[in-house]
Amino acid sequence: MPEPKEGPEGAPSENLHWRYERKSVLRSFRYAWDGVLFVFVTQSHMRTHAAVIALVLLGAWGLGVASRDLLQLLVAMSLVLIAEMINTALEMVVDMIEDSYNPHAKTIKDIAAGAVLVASVYAMAVAGVVFFNNERLQQILRSIPYPERPDRVGAMVLVVLGVIALGLFIGYLKYRTRRGAFWRGGIVSGHTALGFLIATSIAILTRDLAVTLLGVALAMLISQSRLQARIHSPYEIILGALMGIIVAVLLFLWPQGYLIP
Repeated sequence: MPEPKEGPEGAPSENLHWRYERKSVLRSFRYAWDGVLFVFVTQSHMRTHAAVIALVLLGAWGLGVASRDLLQLLVAMSLVLIAEMINTALEMVVDMIEDSYNPHAKTIKDIAAGAVLVASVYAMAVAGVVFFNNERLQQILRSIPYPERPDRVGAMVLVVLGVIALGLFIGYLKYRTRRGAFWRGGIVSGHTALGFLIATSIAILTRDLAVTLLGVALAMLISQSRLQARIHSPYEIILGALMGIIVAVLLFLWPQGYLIP
């Protein structure tokens, strides 16, 4: 029986046939779609990015964002998704090649995760600029009835009270559910709650859209870091954000303006 012809690396040509077969456009598209679907199904970060993108696009549509600004949003958000897919692919390649701890493998994964972080920061900056310059959003914010601002000392007292209340409540939840330590893990992301408490407080006290967007961006970066480090799930991040916002609203936007008489 004749020996099979060898390929360029000495392997039998039958084993290399799949590499050189002609692929139709439809088949290539199907393979690409399988890759997108795999990342979306297996990676919680990808689903989180998709959910945030859907909310941003919905907000842009509701505010009547111009076509040029909408295109800038789409480009920025596409970069985030592309970076996340490349990050997932690199992680899988590293795990396939190296099955034990290797500092170089860790560096590769850290760099790939850093690319996602940079793309996310860029996307948030683009979204901030687009929404900051949106006239309809500025009209909505100007029409919101704000209570009288507390003085500087009163504001600081309220923020400290909010931080204490958050710490006590989240600590109690972790104790009751026996999930996570005080500073790490648990049913609610305490870091995210603190970030959004401060961001909401900044929004109420400054009433400045640019400063508010900066505070929200920093809070979202904190949330992203907890997700990227796999310390919290998207559900725990959302709970933390809602908890921080609710505590700030209860403290500052009480019918009397604030809780301190």
